[in-house]
Amino acid sequence: MEIRTLTLNGKWGKVSLADGWIAALNDARLTVEKGGFLFKVAFDGDHLMLAVAPTLIGDTRSYHYDLHLEKEDAFTLIGDVNAQGVFTLLFKPDRMETVRQCAADYVERYRRFAAFLIDAGYSGQGRLSDVTQCVLMDIGLMPPPGCLNDLMR
Repeated sequence: MEIRTLTLNGKWGKVSLADGWIAALNDARLTVEKGGFLFKVAFDGDHLMLAVAPTLIGDTRSYHYDLHLEKEDAFTLIGDVNAQGVFTLLFKPDRMETVRQCAADYVERYRRFAAFLIDAGYSGQGRLSDVTQCVLMDIGLMPPPGCLNDLMR
């Protein structure tokens, strides 16, 4: 399902609202300077909710609990892209049974977010962390994708 609208840090608009963040992700110097970026991601139909913060603001560290979406649930992706451009994408299910029963729904969200980043102009390698690869194996993706492009297949 194509993403048609976006909420970024509480501001609603078109997908182009994320252009500044995508440009920052594409700028290795800026990504290192900010220590990477933390984010939360949720979907509501063709609407993407995204909260983003630099990992470091000055000399202060940011935290995921300071990021808020208008709708968070067991399918909300929580993650970061570190200073080396490696993505970690996790989720916090209500119970492990939810993961087993809804594995395809989790995979769909991972793929939609990867597609969003690439469609929005992200041009980095988009490597996935070892932890993310293990999670993806646990929900049935074998072999685990090594990068965002592989995740979309």
